[in-house]
Amino acid sequence: MRRIFAGLCGLVVSAALSVAVQTPAHAAGYDGICTGADALTGVTIVIDFQELNGNGGTPAPTVTRCSPNPTPGTQRTGIQALQDAGISVTGVAQWGLAFVCRLQGRPSAAESIPITSNPNYHEACVVTPPAAAYWSYWHATGAGTTWTYSSYGASNRNVVPGGFEGWSFSLNKTATSNPPPGVTPNNPAVNPNNPTVNLSVDDLDRKINLGQSTSLTWTSTNATSLAAFSVAPATGGGSWSGALAVPGGTKTITPTAKGTYTYTISATGTGGTVYNTATLTVQ
Repeated sequence: MRRIFAGLCGLVVSAALSVAVQTPAHAAGYDGICTGADALTGVTIVIDFQELNGNGGTPAPTVTRCSPNPTPGTQRTGIQALQDAGISVTGVAQWGLAFVCRLQGRPSAAESIPITSNPNYHEACVVTPPAAAYWSYWHATGAGTTWTYSSYGASNRNVVPGGFEGWSFSLNKTATSNPPPGVTPNNPAVNPNNPTVNLSVDDLDRKINLGQSTSLTWTSTNATSLAAFSVAPATGGGSWSGALAVPGGTKTITPTAKGTYTYTISATGTGGTVYNTATLTVQ
């Protein structure tokens, strides 16, 4: 399993400083899985420090925390869900939150990370974290018991309401041994028959120049039919309409005018119909 972007920022910040993002004022996260009114609108965040637990004398027990949606019904990215949960997030100086470098301050710049090739490695959060020591990103619908490794970064993927977002520190692991978070991602409030769908722009910064093409990729669960529901504005964003392949696929988009376009996908199953969106800026 490869490391992934969290959705490239539009501007490259100075390589001398890491990017720490503070919790927004509206965040009202709380410990444990989402319950009550948040059970089907919020998302549960799990942060498993794995081998970082106790490294350098600083214990770091696994975090399980609800991230309520401050505006239920609206889409949120994985990064926004972390912030709404009250989780401290730090990106790298070169790419900002395109790469999540620290969660809750770990790994700190002062602690040695025992990478096989460099036992005294220190994470400075300047450039991309090494493949042998990074935060891997996972997700789950909440209806089952297993995690799925995300093929998209947390800034370029919308969370599933009622589901789980997982972060697991991967140290000296391979694609087959990369560890999922050690918490069962099950939400009793989620109907296992509910469909889910996710839509992503394949350009990680979600920006292209006029005349270029990009792709929209979708994945789904429990869906009997999928459709390219709408694009807004209705003209200039390229062709996005009609039935789509189940459970997932990719479609090339060629916008014909500059602007910011929001593409909506619908998924229908025995548990009802749900929607998801992706945004593309044409410069």
